[in-house]
Amino acid sequence: MRLTFSALGTRVMSPLVPIVAQILRDDVSENARIESRNREVFLPPVGVYRWWARRTGAVNRALIEGAEAVMSGKKPLLIADPFAGGGVIPIVALQSGHDVYAQDLNPWATEGLLAAARPVDRDELAAATKTLLQRSRALMNKAYATNFLDGSSATISHTFRVAVGHCPTCDARVRLYPHALVSRVARKDTKKGKLKGAKAFIACRNGHLYLGHANSPSQCPECRVRTSPDTAYLDNREFKCPCCKAVHTLSEIATHRPFDWDVVLVERSLADRREIGPPTPSEIEKASSKYWTPKRIKDDEIPELPETAVLRRHGFTKWSDLYPGRQRWITQKLLALVVKLNVTENVRAALRIAILGTVEMAGHLSRWDRHYLKSYEAMASHRFNFTTFTAEPNLIGLNCRGRGSLANRLASLRKSNDWLLENTSSKGFVALNRSLNHQPAVQEVQGLTVVTGSSDRLLLADRSVDLILTDPPYHDDVQYHDLSLPFRVWAGLPMDRGAGDAVAVPHSKALISHRSYRSQLAKIFIEFRRILKPSGRLVFSYANREPAAWVNLFAALRDAKLNPLAYTILHAENETEIGKSNRRSCTQDLILELTPSMKVVDAQWRPCLKPTSDEERYLIAVGDAFLKSATLVNGWEDHLVTELMMLDFLSSSKSKPMPNRLNRAQRQLQSEHNTTTSQETIAL
Repeated sequence: MRLTFSALGTRVMSPLVPIVAQILRDDVSENARIESRNREVFLPPVGVYRWWARRTGAVNRALIEGAEAVMSGKKPLLIADPFAGGGVIPIVALQSGHDVYAQDLNPWATEGLLAAARPVDRDELAAATKTLLQRSRALMNKAYATNFLDGSSATISHTFRVAVGHCPTCDARVRLYPHALVSRVARKDTKKGKLKGAKAFIACRNGHLYLGHANSPSQCPECRVRTSPDTAYLDNREFKCPCCKAVHTLSEIATHRPFDWDVVLVERSLADRREIGPPTPSEIEKASSKYWTPKRIKDDEIPELPETAVLRRHGFTKWSDLYPGRQRWITQKLLALVVKLNVTENVRAALRIAILGTVEMAGHLSRWDRHYLKSYEAMASHRFNFTTFTAEPNLIGLNCRGRGSLANRLASLRKSNDWLLENTSSKGFVALNRSLNHQPAVQEVQGLTVVTGSSDRLLLADRSVDLILTDPPYHDDVQYHDLSLPFRVWAGLPMDRGAGDAVAVPHSKALISHRSYRSQLAKIFIEFRRILKPSGRLVFSYANREPAAWVNLFAALRDAKLNPLAYTILHAENETEIGKSNRRSCTQDLILELTPSMKVVDAQWRPCLKPTSDEERYLIAVGDAFLKSATLVNGWEDHLVTELMMLDFLSSSKSKPMPNRLNRAQRQLQSEHNTTTSQETIAL
């Protein structure tokens, strides 16, 4: 039966039915908005391992349902995700009853996906987690046992350190507090925290820490300096020495002499009780004891990469530098305990992933939220965090607080496993090929198949896939390789970037750059076309503020002879996250749909919507350019860059004046265009 569609304002008849036309945009966006604020509640497996820039299950579930409708309710479909990453698409596809082929170049992604998507026996997992926690209790007592100030038993849930440097001018030893208000005693949103005279620990400009007020100035009892809690000491990562008044950057201070780390506060907990205060001598000894002498971890040199550069600038040269000795020692002990457990290998692998997940709370990088009293992982906001006031967690977390503790990780693992057992078919099996070398094509996919390797080669037969649903790397927005290295060094996984990484690396000549991003994407899309059935579809989300990213993407799709069919715009990100709040960040995605069929011109479809934001107007302009991109000729790059840069979403950015950003974008584009292998271009 032929259906009628609206194609760029016209009514046409076509047997090609766009998948994105089947979804209710407002409903899906609202579901995605709710899910993005608490992902683990709606899709528990995403809490098993850390990944970056995950898309929601709500959006991908709707797209899969749309594919089912378009493909006459055929089930199971063979769905491929060649950029599996965070695993949302494979897990949702399994939940929907389809067969799934998932591949990623990053070994941490495939290791994590296996643990997240492979259900194990519920009773065995429960017994194993109980045994692991029981055996770690002795470690807990040795490392974290303490007392509240009233003498009753407690557990250290966080140990707080401040970086200590030496002024390059006068060599004075200075504590580098980032703010005068170091930490409230009670959360800002609690009854105690809302009081006008709410207590907080305040650091004066001379580095003395004392109990003052969160909402009003107070006087340091040691040097009599009056300090406002709103004072910031490290604007632009520069510090003014209180002795000689010289101003130096933190990197200059770190280069002059490596940082020391003074223990200045601890958080003590038991059940619902918590207490933050200065450390006792025994707590300082417990945090700094030479007893915690861990073995060196493999390949522990931190390479000079775009995201690791901030670590190198501030004195971290080895991965072990990110972790206080106690944290490293306990991590190694926990991994050794798992090896000795009498469990199946699948359960052992799941427990190991839970332990490895704790290393993201690196005790020399994890930032403390001084108002809401919680710590953030070392790779928050898709970047390596660097702070001079850090929170080392209680790694085990038995009966106490602490994000990212083993107890919380194991609870998430069990919740995820229960969800898998209830929501996925028992027919599935998982296969992992650690290398693509000399591996034959997969003749039949049942359940889930996971492969490690570049997506320019997929172990699938020609014309075998119904739907490629994926979330490709966003140009240079997220450096997945860099951010995954702490996990990979602890897991003993390969540390090299791997050939065929489809991520543009800024400021890099030796590694894949913006110039080769286009050609690498083209190779991958050509492979996509090979495995797609003639009636198959490629559907993927994309979001980027750089016009050059869209230029490269459209050119690569054209080189692969994949033809634009439709697009839509859906909510993608939690706009209240720290990295996006009050900024002109992308919170919506453009969903692009393509087909290997050449008969698409009359079937093209776009959403009928009235834009309500600058971002939507920007994405509509990009989407309309996408629909035209396969048919027009003769030089289009400068035209598209100029058109997009003039839109308010980009031109009103406060980060750089628009003409400068436009010139930079055009220079970058010209550089890429001069080196691309594609000779055929399009015009708008």
